[in-house]
Amino acid sequence: MLSIYNASAGSGKTFALTREYLRMLLRDTQGVDDKRLPHSRILAVTFTKKSTAEMKERILRELYTLSTAPNQSDYIKDFCQDATLNLTQEQIQQRAQHLLVGILQDYTRFSVSTIDGFFQQVIRTFARELGLSATYDLSLDGDEMIQQAVDDIFKRIRQEHSDDKDLIEWMMDFIQKNIDDDHQWNPNNAIKSFAKQLLREQVILRMPELQQVFSDKSFMRQYRSNLLQICQDKEQAVAQLLTQATAIFSTQQGWQTNILKAFKKSPEEWLMGNMGKTFFNILDNPASIFVKGKTTKEEQQLLLAIYEQQLAPIFLSLNELCTGTSAQDYATSKAILPHLYTLGILQDVAKQIEETNRNLGRLPISETNQLVHQIIDGQDTPFIYERFGQYFRHYMIDEFQDTSALQWENFMPLIRESDSYQADNLIVGDVKQSIYRFRNSDWSLLKHLHEQFPNHKAYHMPHNWRTAPVIIEENEKLIQQFTTHVAKNICDKYNQPDLGTDIYYIFDPAYMHQEPAKNYAGYFHMQFFDGNDAEEQTLNNLHLQLQSFLQEGIELKRVTLLVRYTHEAINLAHFLISKGYNVQSSEGLQIGSHPAIQLLINLLKQDNTQLNTIDQAYIHQTYGQLTPEQTNSILQAQHLPLYEQVQTLINLLQLTQQEGVAPYLTAFQDLIYQFTKSRVADRKAFLEYWERKGKNKTIAASQTADTIRIMTIHSSKGLEFDIVFIPFFTWELTKERASDIIWCVPQTPPFNQLPLVAVHPSKKLLQSHFTNEYIQDKLAQTIDNLNLTYVAITRPKYRLYIYGQLNSRSSHSVGAEVFALYKDLLNDQLTYRKPAEGTPAPLPPLKPETTTPYPATYIAEPIRSRLTLRSRAEDDFAPDTPLATVDLGILMHLWLSYIRTWDDAEPTLAKLIRQGQVTDNQAQEMRQQLQKLQALIARENHHDWFSNQYTILSEQDIITPSGNMQRPDRVMISGKHAIVIDYKFGHEQPTSHLEQVRDYMSLLRQMGYTTEGYIIYNALQTIHSIQ
Repeated sequence: MLSIYNASAGSGKTFALTREYLRMLLRDTQGVDDKRLPHSRILAVTFTKKSTAEMKERILRELYTLSTAPNQSDYIKDFCQDATLNLTQEQIQQRAQHLLVGILQDYTRFSVSTIDGFFQQVIRTFARELGLSATYDLSLDGDEMIQQAVDDIFKRIRQEHSDDKDLIEWMMDFIQKNIDDDHQWNPNNAIKSFAKQLLREQVILRMPELQQVFSDKSFMRQYRSNLLQICQDKEQAVAQLLTQATAIFSTQQGWQTNILKAFKKSPEEWLMGNMGKTFFNILDNPASIFVKGKTTKEEQQLLLAIYEQQLAPIFLSLNELCTGTSAQDYATSKAILPHLYTLGILQDVAKQIEETNRNLGRLPISETNQLVHQIIDGQDTPFIYERFGQYFRHYMIDEFQDTSALQWENFMPLIRESDSYQADNLIVGDVKQSIYRFRNSDWSLLKHLHEQFPNHKAYHMPHNWRTAPVIIEENEKLIQQFTTHVAKNICDKYNQPDLGTDIYYIFDPAYMHQEPAKNYAGYFHMQFFDGNDAEEQTLNNLHLQLQSFLQEGIELKRVTLLVRYTHEAINLAHFLISKGYNVQSSEGLQIGSHPAIQLLINLLKQDNTQLNTIDQAYIHQTYGQLTPEQTNSILQAQHLPLYEQVQTLINLLQLTQQEGVAPYLTAFQDLIYQFTKSRVADRKAFLEYWERKGKNKTIAASQTADTIRIMTIHSSKGLEFDIVFIPFFTWELTKERASDIIWCVPQTPPFNQLPLVAVHPSKKLLQSHFTNEYIQDKLAQTIDNLNLTYVAITRPKYRLYIYGQLNSRSSHSVGAEVFALYKDLLNDQLTYRKPAEGTPAPLPPLKPETTTPYPATYIAEPIRSRLTLRSRAEDDFAPDTPLATVDLGILMHLWLSYIRTWDDAEPTLAKLIRQGQVTDNQAQEMRQQLQKLQALIARENHHDWFSNQYTILSEQDIITPSGNMQRPDRVMISGKHAIVIDYKFGHEQPTSHLEQVRDYMSLLRQMGYTTEGYIIYNALQTIHSIQ
């Protein structure tokens, strides 16, 4: 049966998840028919790697406690009282020991994973059917992938004989529109921004349809022509009527001023409903067409007669044209046209990405959900996952509010199958903490779970184990007032009484209210700063507050500053550093901000026979006078591969000696390494990437140092801090940016000839057929920002400080809205605090550090030595074997570790060449070795070894009972049978080879597998079977 936990912030969700996981383990210890260990039948899914690691660690730690000192476990009392377990404490201890050993011996089936990680396993299993190389690279950086595709498209159309005439036409149309709208004529950045829509699930799913439609260029031209014709016909018709009415108005004096102004407006304004109220007042009451106080009765009769005889038909025609379906058609056409050709460019970008990914053997993480959907669509779900090599009986999903619709569509059949067998499953979520809509999360999935699983059990977790009681109380009061106010406003604004229903559901007081589980003293402080210098006042007040903490003896590592936007984090970091504080921020400390990195970038730009004067002067001032030999070495480094060039420069200039530089140098080298992994290590390409994106990458500081944390609210979800500041309580509930897009499915002709259209979320949509889509987008934005507010204020344990700014730039911010609700409760300093009197209570002392902080040091190994590291492959060769032969053996081991089937051979070798790990000459020798290996395996009738028949584990560590590591070359698993293969490329056959494989087989037998083992001697062309 499915259990659904509603887990508000601080409710002990992780504790509950661990408890239920352990309960499933203890209940399943007797096993079922398949006799597998219980942990292999449970799949627990979280949404971050950090959460995955924490949950695994907690499960193992609690199993260890239950098995060694059960009285010290927080769970033992609950388990002993559980009638469904019916276990004594001694029995629980014995089972915990058995379970702990089972997990450690069969750790690969300890399935606590991110949802993306689980889907990745499924995709790798079906890689061949999906047309993917078994060794594809997973691309996590969607923005960079789009950047590369757009750059490739621009290179393509700049070619002198480019045959992409339609693409060029679309591009010219896009440029002309930007010029007409007073935007930049250069379309590069605008198209890149628009192309990020390719990461949205709605677009990913409909892209095949869009590509099919846009492949018919004549249809697209006709579609666009139809929309232009609608606009032109209606504008001409309205213009003609306005001209006729204006001519009539000119024959007499005394007309209502506002109606004369209305008839001076453009046809577009009329068609978009901006003609003014006077027009409709006259339709309802013709006598309002003249000014009564300034006209005689006779004049009024004359004007009224002119209206009834001449103007009334014009007014009625204008009303018919500029309201109802006619006006909706016009507004819809105007909304679709600006992005119509951009959609054409978008599908070209999609095709370019697909081609580049295919060439590079790369899979974007944004496409994994769609590919899994392809796999399971119309298939028997149990069969799919049997093929995957796992049969799960229980499922647990954490942070369900962050799940996307497609992810849930892929996952739901598994839970339905499990539910049909009355197995226990668990979903945990909180709609109030859904803040990742930009990553396709959909909080409404949690709302509708009860309809999909009507027999579920629902649990509300009523206690808050994190926060001081006074903060809990004030947060609930703030959120209830604020959300009620916002819900009422949005209903009134759009005249839809039920529009606030979702807001009321999310912040239902019955689920919002929490009882404090901790009774420590707390402090709630909310303050507003007025005037154009409100931000400056905020920063100065923050500085004073931090100084008071130091006087209290509070360590600043207990302080966290939460911001809405990255630029706010950067500004805060610069301010605090200027005041002498140490700062830790993954958003605020940019790699490119350090002078040492700036110098390295300048030197990478050098392409001369001598250093430029500016760099020489800077080096002389900062690092001392260079000798001629050093200068020559710097210039010679230009000919080295990128990674080695940078490392050479670091060593020559002794950059590591500068205080505080180590984290920046390490991050910079890591950035270069990651860049060269997925493309040619070209200096020019890296410098382009650096200017575009790399220089804004940030470094992570030590979490044990006494530093102030700065992070975005999105990054803080799931975390807790002793003291929290929200220094800029200024984000808006809704915002219209030029880059924003709403995707709409047209329902009315002729617009529905396209399956999907992109429109800008302007108020003008209220006049179109997309009125509901616009309102729903505004509602979704409002919910996002209400949820952000909730997440931010629920992070602290002891103290919460909220600073709002009241100026023209923040007049519609959440802070301004809250100020309006609290203004009667504020003191003369515009401050509201609880407790209202006295100073905040002292904080409890910190627990002693379990780790010792060490100063950051720069450690980097030349990449050439990385690529020639000796391995156990050396043991294949006699001591006097030439080094080149040993290297070839090592490279063969590396290559074979990537090969699941023979089809993977060439793609993986090409990848190794591209990464610089294999030269062209070495590749030729490796192909010869592989041909010999293939012939030997075929001759011995072992064709199935490199087929899709097995689950393949190449170069995977096995943990021995003593804690050591063993790593066989290749293990092939089918059910509970395992085949071990070890490759040897030398001419030696020492007995140690046999013992090595027997050790592997013994470890696998301890894990419950039957085994066979083989040693392949490629040079000797023999396969030795091990018994």
